[in-house]
Amino acid sequence: MKKEHGQVTGIIWRGPDDLAAYQQLRAYAEEHHLTVSAAAKELVIQALNNAKS
Repeated sequence: MKKEHGQVTGIIWRGPDDLAAYQQLRAYAEEHHLTVSAAAKELVIQALNNAKS
């Protein structure tokens, strides 16, 4: 698998809990007109910023 410049990690989705989380992420991405990858990045940044508070 060829990595894009700046790509540090990938997410592997396994099992029913992971699938449910992925489906929520995909729905979020569609609602916000984002790719799944962009939505994941946005949510991680938001969560980390909220964790600082």
